[in-house]
Amino acid sequence: MSMAKGYSIWMMPTGDVYRKLSGIISELSSKYSAPKFEPHVTLLGELLESEDVVLSKTEQLSKTIKPFSIKLALVDYLDQYFRCLFLRAEETNYLTDANNNARELFNRQQDPKFMPHLSLMYGDFPTRLKDEIIRQLGKEFNVIFDVKSIHLVSTNNETKEWHRVKEFVLE
Repeated sequence: MSMAKGYSIWMMPTGDVYRKLSGIISELSSKYSAPKFEPHVTLLGELLESEDVVLSKTEQLSKTIKPFSIKLALVDYLDQYFRCLFLRAEETNYLTDANNNARELFNRQQDPKFMPHLSLMYGDFPTRLKDEIIRQLGKEFNVIFDVKSIHLVSTNNETKEWHRVKEFVLE
């Protein structure tokens, strides 16, 4: 089990897309004893400043981002706990600009390259199993959701302890 720390800024689907992806995450969680979590694309994670500072900066960030859409396409995986199995998000200018704004505001320009994705499963599982899950799910998803707000989430400790702190509506 891997622990996260600090706060994260998430972009979350709503409505039918939320229900569909949440259902897949729950099903995989039950079937493979993996952690359960809400569907999200992380804009920036491991924000270690105080909650007040992170809230203030996230509010500032929300004023620099206009609503946009995220397209989730291919199912993929890496050999990383938090990128065990995921949907790759199409890298649009809107998404890249939002990440660049966040990096600048939180002084995180040195972070590794942004790889926007929506995780379906966390854990340390063999490649063989991930390939089998992809065969069952299908390699291509092509799901689009509108980003109308960003969420500040406390991502300390285990996923079951994660919770949304505040939602910031984009204008």
